[in-house]
Amino acid sequence: MSKPIVAAFDFDGTLSAGVSGLRFFHQLLGTPAYAWFWVRRFPELFCYGRRWGHETSLDRINRHVFTSRHAAIVAVAGDVFWRTTLPRSLLPTPMARLQAHLAHGDRCVIVSRGYDVYLRPWARSLGIADVIATQLEVGSDGRLTGGMPEPSCDGFHKPERLLRLLGPRDTYELHAYGDGPGDFALLATADCAFVRKGREFQPWHAAT
Repeated sequence: MSKPIVAAFDFDGTLSAGVSGLRFFHQLLGTPAYAWFWVRRFPELFCYGRRWGHETSLDRINRHVFTSRHAAIVAVAGDVFWRTTLPRSLLPTPMARLQAHLAHGDRCVIVSRGYDVYLRPWARSLGIADVIATQLEVGSDGRLTGGMPEPSCDGFHKPERLLRLLGPRDTYELHAYGDGPGDFALLATADCAFVRKGREFQPWHAAT
């Protein structure tokens, strides 16, 4: 008998255009505070490299945006975000591939550097139970500390956490979907790996 298929999807740039975390910050802070944050913080955040998502930059952004906010209030904001803002950035063709896996009965997993606070309820609305995403640390007082309980879900952390969730690698066939260098470690672990180029997915090794 053939092995069951597991389909692992990155989110930002793969299923969705752009960076969902930035849109969430914008919604959470409001336009004036969001714009002022970038005016004041842009140089120090990008001095570590070109990618906005460098771990040090992300840590500083998290501390500015989330420190001392009530976790329950941020959870409500995440719920509003996935219902109202997130759908506008979803890419039709990649989403059709995800829906095809679901229709086939494959186990689907979202593996993303985006935030668990909105990706988990969004995935649940599609019938996807497994989400591996960046989490925010909650203090004993119910407020966010601004930190993360573990590094953001990017690079080698993606396959590490996925394999921890799925168990023995020889018990399933892994299909993985991504869009850039942050996904390459995940794609390298898959039996069938695909990278998004334009509107379509292409076999990863053929595209690199």
